[in-house]
Amino acid sequence: MSTPITAFKGFDKDLRCRGFQYTAGQTYKHPGTVDVCRAGFHAVTLPLDVFRYYKPSESVYHRVELEGVVTEAGGDSKVAGKKITVGASLNMFGLVKAHVEAVWNLAKKPEKPSEGSKATTGDYAH
Repeated sequence: MSTPITAFKGFDKDLRCRGFQYTAGQTYKHPGTVDVCRAGFHAVTLPLDVFRYYKPSESVYHRVELEGVVTEAGGDSKVAGKKITVGASLNMFGLVKAHVEAVWNLAKKPEKPSEGSKATTGDYAH
């Protein structure tokens, strides 16, 4: 199975998602194929994307670990996995902090350009 990734998942207040009951600290395996929006355990890699699926007034949020991840080009960071481990719950402050960290990690520049390549400051700086 692939290397686990950290993601974020919303649940209803009873820790259910689409009728499936979860428990914090537990690991679950999907028996079939994984397909984003159709099958598998779904989560997002950018924490604030959870609000597209679960309203803050009706939901709880957890950090999760996903394995066997499938991604799909779409409007947000939604992914699906074959295996999920439900981690710690996150309040609003925790989600925002995790989102800032995730965006920061995406925005990090390489420390040093590879030899023979030119470093640029954007698409139009040549």
